[in-house]
Amino acid sequence: MNLAYPIPMPLPIPPFARYLPFLLMFACPLWASSTAKTPQLTVDLVAEPAPFVPGKTVTVALRLIPVPGWHIYWENPGDSGLPPSVTWKLPSGWTAGPLQFPFPEKILLPPLISYGYEQETLLLTTFTIPEYEKIPSSFPIEADVEWLVCKETCLPGKAHLNLTLSTEPKPNIDLQALFNDVRKDLPISLPHIPISAKTEGSALQITVQPQTKVGSLIFFPEGDFLDEFKPSKTEVLSSGKLQLTLHLKEKAKLPPSLQGVLVTENPWDISGHRALAISVDLKSPSTSTSRLSLTLLFAFLGGLILNVMPCVFPILSLKALHLVQISSESRSAARREGIAFSFGVLLSLLALAGLLIILRASGQSLGWGFQLQSPPVVWLLLALLLALSLNLLGVFEFQSLLGGLAAKKKSQGWAGAFASGLLAVAVASPCTAPFMGVALAAAFALPPHTTLLIFSFLAFGFALPVLLFSFFPTLLSFLPKPGAWMNTFKKILSIPMLAAVLWLAWVAYRLSGASAFLPALLGAIALSLGLLLYGRSQHSFPPSSTLRWGGLALVLLAAVIPATVLKTASTELVSHHPDRLPWSEEEVARQLAAGHTVFIDFTAAWCLTCQVNERLTLSHPDVQAAFRGNNIAFLVADWTRRDPAITSALHKYGREGVPTYVILRPSPNSTPQLLPEIITPSIVLKSLSP
Repeated sequence: MNLAYPIPMPLPIPPFARYLPFLLMFACPLWASSTAKTPQLTVDLVAEPAPFVPGKTVTVALRLIPVPGWHIYWENPGDSGLPPSVTWKLPSGWTAGPLQFPFPEKILLPPLISYGYEQETLLLTTFTIPEYEKIPSSFPIEADVEWLVCKETCLPGKAHLNLTLSTEPKPNIDLQALFNDVRKDLPISLPHIPISAKTEGSALQITVQPQTKVGSLIFFPEGDFLDEFKPSKTEVLSSGKLQLTLHLKEKAKLPPSLQGVLVTENPWDISGHRALAISVDLKSPSTSTSRLSLTLLFAFLGGLILNVMPCVFPILSLKALHLVQISSESRSAARREGIAFSFGVLLSLLALAGLLIILRASGQSLGWGFQLQSPPVVWLLLALLLALSLNLLGVFEFQSLLGGLAAKKKSQGWAGAFASGLLAVAVASPCTAPFMGVALAAAFALPPHTTLLIFSFLAFGFALPVLLFSFFPTLLSFLPKPGAWMNTFKKILSIPMLAAVLWLAWVAYRLSGASAFLPALLGAIALSLGLLLYGRSQHSFPPSSTLRWGGLALVLLAAVIPATVLKTASTELVSHHPDRLPWSEEEVARQLAAGHTVFIDFTAAWCLTCQVNERLTLSHPDVQAAFRGNNIAFLVADWTRRDPAITSALHKYGREGVPTYVILRPSPNSTPQLLPEIITPSIVLKSLSP
């Protein structure tokens, strides 16, 4: 289906226009609003009729009503014009967020085109009110408003408005419905809707995969590079995606990231919103190949470095010791096991990537590490590490699955080596190595086949050390000859494994709350007892089938029952750092409006790299002193549980997982500063310096 421009785009009178007669009555003492009126425009303030809650927010609208034939401007006015602006005078302790503009319409005045409003428009502002021991009955606010209203000519204007806000306004269903309708015209972010943009010659192509039939598309950019007088086109591709093709101005300078608002005929989802705020990297044919090569290199390096992360190194050490054992007996056996291990790593990572692609395509807002946001998955991983710890301590032997990591036998076979690769990926999932963040963000912004290619390079980097050791065992010639010391070393390696078990127990508590304690404790006891019985059966002669099957039954119950009982808690996560604030987009806006630099820590309890960075760097006395001395707002975005808002923010900063560290400065021309995944005190201190 090809739809040629001009698109029969319905730009109806906004939903709130039906309330116009009612709003004209707002000269009542309840709001005590003043009105500025010129022959071209009427301007006043309207407050949302919601009770005040100390520490929360209240919303006020700047209402502008042009007379027929005149118009005002959107935040990007287009070829000419200026948007309205407000300077607030507020009660002590109040902070104001930015003006929120609903999506505009295109106003053609050849040879110019502008983005603005020819009808009544409400621009919302959210105020944060401080905590009050006893809140007053009302608050006065004042606003210095400036605007530009145009027809064939443009006339600037300004006014001083005031409004008295009642802390307990009378319920007003119509007025509340007005604010609700206005909010539906505000641009929103929907991270589960894939969007990409690229240039083809003198055209800009925006491709989107909506979940419903949204009809034709119109794009309002942040910037001046579109030739709006040439026809645009909305097409339905064979894949079901929509593609909007727009023409660029001659010698247009495009930004590296395309930002703006994409508006549809029909709502994006059941919320009723038609305006989608987008921010995507702009790809060009000349740079796509080189960028992909760099992404593949980053994926390979990230997988390689992943081997020395705390959650993976014990597994690599055990596998290396096992290769030392068997290489003296059979070089070909060592090579076979290295290849099998690599296939296990590759298959598990591709399966994880494929699952993530499918879930994101179905509308789920997920990123790297999403499986650890599920209490059953965390429990199963805890049980696996506990079993591995007991295996290292000699409680039992499980040759076909766990024993092959560092077994007493010198031969293992493909199955055990393949399972070792699966196990290595399972215990590596909580970690994010350097370079991985950039590679993963690029992977999920590309088509699925390219995503799988990037994960293949990640798998190759991860499996490379074991593969090299299996083909070139002389690389491990510095180790002593196999002997009794290896059993002692196995027991030593059980210590970090048991520490990982305790850490995962803490993660389960953060996910499920206090209700996780009893199921996890009973499950761990049953699992340990079952493996102990199974181990006894292995050392008895003749082998006792009663002990063996009784032990395996306990192991099965210990794995399944807690996994079915544990659920994500509904209570909010509590920070143990009183000087840190919970992250939200509103809090970011408040802190920046107050002139504070903002440090955002995207973290999760299940992210081991995050916890190491926290203890070694973010809790370092020098770093803490720098935060306090520079009056920096430290915001924590805790992604332990699934949170679409945090996922959306990660995507906005070009990341797919945690840890992610972002520094935002209040200067209007500043850009977000991203820190590496592994940080040191010197890196943070340098980044915080003015």
